[in-house]
Amino acid sequence: MGRGERDMKFDYGDEVVFHTKDEVGNVADKRCWVVGITPIEREEQGIVFKCPLGTVLYTVEFKDGSDALVAESDLLPAK
Repeated sequence: MGRGERDMKFDYGDEVVFHTKDEVGNVADKRCWVVGITPIEREEQGIVFKCPLGTVLYTVEFKDGSDALVAESDLLPAK
């Protein structure tokens, strides 16, 4: 599925910044790459990610090889 089919901000392989906060509330932005794209299709997913049905979730991979499933709203374009 390519960009635009579900009005997505990012596509496979895009470098992005995961905008999050650490345990004490400090901003902890991390560079990563989009390796998976999944729309929220079940109510349970929406509850976990606090997003409505149809929202896009991205699997991102970090430099150390770890990955995470994150909501589109937590990602920013890399500069």
